[in-house]
Amino acid sequence: MRQLAEALIETPSPNLPGDERAIAGVITDALEERGLPAPLTIAKDPERPNLLSTIDFGAGGSHLCLCGHMDTKPVGSAEWDTDPFEATVEDGRLYGLGACDMKAALAAIIEATGSLHDVQRGRMSLLFTADEENKALHGARFLAETQALEADAIVIGEPGGIDDDWDHLHLVSRGLANFTVKVFGDQGHSSLSDQKPMVNASLNMARLLVELAEGFKPSSPKHSLVPKGPTINPGVKVSGGVNFGVFPGQADFSVDVRTLPGMERRRFEAELETWLEEKTNNIPGLRAHIEFEPDPGGWLPATEVPGDAPVVGATAEALNEVLGHVPPTAAFPGTTDAAWLQGVAGIPTLPAVGPGLLERAHRANEFVSLAALDEAPLIYAGIARRFCAQEHNGAGSKRT
Repeated sequence: MRQLAEALIETPSPNLPGDERAIAGVITDALEERGLPAPLTIAKDPERPNLLSTIDFGAGGSHLCLCGHMDTKPVGSAEWDTDPFEATVEDGRLYGLGACDMKAALAAIIEATGSLHDVQRGRMSLLFTADEENKALHGARFLAETQALEADAIVIGEPGGIDDDWDHLHLVSRGLANFTVKVFGDQGHSSLSDQKPMVNASLNMARLLVELAEGFKPSSPKHSLVPKGPTINPGVKVSGGVNFGVFPGQADFSVDVRTLPGMERRRFEAELETWLEEKTNNIPGLRAHIEFEPDPGGWLPATEVPGDAPVVGATAEALNEVLGHVPPTAAFPGTTDAAWLQGVAGIPTLPAVGPGLLERAHRANEFVSLAALDEAPLIYAGIARRFCAQEHNGAGSKRT
């Protein structure tokens, strides 16, 4: 199984630019080698395939889908100690781009399914998606909107560890709201700023950024799994000015908000506009407006699986069997394909039951521990044996 994880790491699939054909080929070969059904390719674009392989174990039972995305973030400017496209084992860790996000999980899902010879009831699907790292237009969103999926529950193998591997059982996949605050001033010759009335867009932008960071608190329903409320990250992008000698006439800063279940877009936008109006009245010369990113970046709702859902019980029991305890329930900090698989397709989706630590993703020297890599297929197989054996009650699924 480790060989498969290494092969997946060494098959680049960075997004952007986005092209999952090569890694889809590795996965298809791995399924064939284990005697699993050849996957169906479902694609909006030939370069962005999604793979779906389904096994019927027997009459009755429930239909479980194990899911993972094939793409990774690009290396970007991160400075690695090893070659990010070469799987490297050191000190009990497997290093490489996508090691924890989420090629280790892909390998574990395949390995687990190949071991389910004793399952007699239910159905199992393996879903490998494209384009998760860039809006899912070719991946889960496309699959959900075209009603290409059928399952009673989905488990995504995103890296769920926060401080340690498997330390939480995540029921919530947080949503997002991304917007840019555009601030305007008076562009002109900088030598005249002490003699002519001129508004410095960059300076007002900086004031507004600090004000938002310290004072904007959108309302949200109280949630026991997210007691601190939504996460607000001002200044994830900042720009402004032209050059030396030019008084800045425009400056922008962008904001990343991770939302909670129950938050409403209309209310959020109204509160944001009220906040900006108050600041406009208090900051001399401030001229600004807010622009949301095109959807789904502008607004993507959070999802949540009830704690008493059958897939939660099956997952808790499988984790207990392998780890010796049941991790506490939690909200996954990030946004996942659950936004589409549950939010649009209507299938209860656990967002992050996977090996690895979330903090190791999207950065240099990404790794997954070999211990977690070994535990993952046992956990997935345990979930499948329990969930597929249950008689489905018809609630909360999406069938086509």
